[in-house]
Amino acid sequence: MRYFLCLLLTIPLLPCQAETITFDEGNPIINMGNSGRSDYRINGFNDPVLALHSGVSYTVNRTSGGHPLVFAFNDTAFPNAVTYSGNLEAGTAFRQSSVLRSGDPGWLFRVDPNASEQFTFPAELEGKEVFYYCEISGHPGMIGKITIGPPVTDSVPPVINSLTFDGGTLTLAITGTPNTDFVVKSTTDLAGTAFLTTENTNPAVITTNNSGNASLTLDTAARPALFLRVERAP
Repeated sequence: MRYFLCLLLTIPLLPCQAETITFDEGNPIINMGNSGRSDYRINGFNDPVLALHSGVSYTVNRTSGGHPLVFAFNDTAFPNAVTYSGNLEAGTAFRQSSVLRSGDPGWLFRVDPNASEQFTFPAELEGKEVFYYCEISGHPGMIGKITIGPPVTDSVPPVINSLTFDGGTLTLAITGTPNTDFVVKSTTDLAGTAFLTTENTNPAVITTNNSGNASLTLDTAARPALFLRVERAP
């Protein structure tokens, strides 16, 4: 009985977590209904966190009448464009700021009841506070959080494009997934399939640029045979 009582006492101390729903280029349609005047409903959840990506053309559908929808954000020049009380992460927040209108700092776009709008979030919104909420002032509980992440890039297998040898120093040009860290592994014997040695390259970790290109140098140390492979950095 004591153990059961202890369990009951600890349950209310568990933090309440919001439901997070991800929409990306392969899933760009967001259908938003509502539960009366208290919450927006998305995929069966009340005011969930929406995890979105910049550069994706999203379609936002208001699937019910009433409750026109506003998307807005805070920035350093207007940090209080949208303010709220309560727990936004848990979907239990209440908007405290005034409703923004087109042209106001922080206003992004509006979706009418039973209507649709398309919008592409720019990269400048990545990491900023972004919100959706009801345009009706008397419905402050209809508010949710949006996170804007960078575009999802397809993984590109790393490839060594060219090698230049000069007095024991080898220069490599590689391509791979943009903005990704790689290392060079090596072996002196292809009898096995394992590349166990991590080369001391310059730089030690190679980071591709926005186009997926990078270059590096390494010392061959007079090794008569050397086989190289580029791998994603651990």
